[in-house]
Amino acid sequence: MNVFFENDRKYINKDNFDFYCNTNGHLLKGTPRGIAVEFPGLGGGSCLGGTMDMVPYGGDYAERLANAGILLVYMFSGPWNWMNRGTSRFTDLVLDAIREKYGLPGDVPVVATGGSMGGLAGLMYPALSRHNITACAVTCPCVNPANALFADRVIPRSFLSHLAVFDKPFEESLKMISPADNVSSLPDIPYLVLCDGDDELFPCGELERFAETLRENGRDVEFIIMNGCRHGGFTPDARERFTGFVIEKLS
Repeated sequence: MNVFFENDRKYINKDNFDFYCNTNGHLLKGTPRGIAVEFPGLGGGSCLGGTMDMVPYGGDYAERLANAGILLVYMFSGPWNWMNRGTSRFTDLVLDAIREKYGLPGDVPVVATGGSMGGLAGLMYPALSRHNITACAVTCPCVNPANALFADRVIPRSFLSHLAVFDKPFEESLKMISPADNVSSLPDIPYLVLCDGDDELFPCGELERFAETLRENGRDVEFIIMNGCRHGGFTPDARERFTGFVIEKLS
């Protein structure tokens, strides 16, 4: 794996990392003290505010993190790209390049975030990354891909596209990227999980069971149900807590 990292640096480095992500770097004053990496939802957008358009990451959330000295990085990992080892390696290389660009130490703290498909990525990335992932904050995440396979017409083709490279049966491949099937591998860091109370794709009860299983495995989990919200929605208080959690864990 290390040889891949070294060889791939000629393609992903401090001079071109912004080909692969958006950041709020234009809003920062000085050197960042931490990084919040955000993964895209299905289709490439994000309920948190990220976009796959090649523009700087702006808006209130990006500004608040910048004012707290946090670099917000929205990964271009692909509109149908569920987290796996290849996606993790790609993300690690981007973070390496960012560290070099800003002169950051190897142990600079990183919080993994995302919503929906990006929520699955935010949960799985800490288990796969070689960076210093200090916390995870996700909203309406997919935690059991096998159960979600037919929740929406686009999901089956996205899984097929993403998992076609796996030299395993489809069901085994789904388990490899499933937070619910890999709880024991998720690191001992603080987790914030927001759940849309009326989520039509990933039922709130499933997320509750996942959060409880995390706790049973000794993890620190803050779980918030956003009553009345459908998939991708927020209550103002929960959205404020999300932002506060990211800032708090990178203080």
